[in-house]
Amino acid sequence: MTYFCIECGAEFEYEDILKHKMKCTSCTEKRSNIWVKKRPDNIVKEVYAR
Repeated sequence: MTYFCIECGAEFEYEDILKHKMKCTSCTEKRSNIWVKKRPDNIVKEVYAR
């Protein structure tokens, strides 16, 4: 599964994130980043409202 960093937008696989102890290697600041799971392009989220 692909995850991307909220700070810089770099995409990594989950195994790579675990190797670097949940830190983004592309960001200049070395702190714990927030990772978001990338949704596949073929899945569309639909919201129905009244």
